[in-house]
Amino acid sequence: MISKIVVLLFYLLSLLLSLTGFAGGVVLFITSLVYGYFEHFQKFSPIVLIILGILAILCEIIEFFSGTVGAKKFDASKQAVYGSVIGLFLGFFFAIFTFQFYLIFFGLIAGVIVGELIAGRREIKTILKSIAGVFLGKLGGIILKSSLTFIMFLIGVWRLFF
Repeated sequence: MISKIVVLLFYLLSLLLSLTGFAGGVVLFITSLVYGYFEHFQKFSPIVLIILGILAILCEIIEFFSGTVGAKKFDASKQAVYGSVIGLFLGFFFAIFTFQFYLIFFGLIAGVIVGELIAGRREIKTILKSIAGVFLGKLGGIILKSSLTFIMFLIGVWRLFF
């Protein structure tokens, strides 16, 4: 029973991670795989694990391309998109150690600004438009990714307890 509680805690962690834009689906899949291994794949059959694995991969693909789609819709440069990814990771890194989670979005926005400046785009209107595009794209991706992670969560909880 304790192992199921630990798995459930990791599942909850995976939901929180996906809401912040990180690999919650992957954490949920790995947790299910490890639990399945130690329980001799009685609760988590290979078919269930394949489904969870495909959903985890789909989560990351959606997340990866969502910022790009948003950026293209709002005419951001490639450098702004790359800057947003770097800024997102740096913001998350500092947020973890300082417990100031607004740094995640600050990093995202700072990365877009630096990327646009590197691209030679210095007009405030252009930079703000790029920030809006990348931000809305990432936000949409996080919502879709979190929805898929929640579906994975439901599948995992169902397999654990029923």
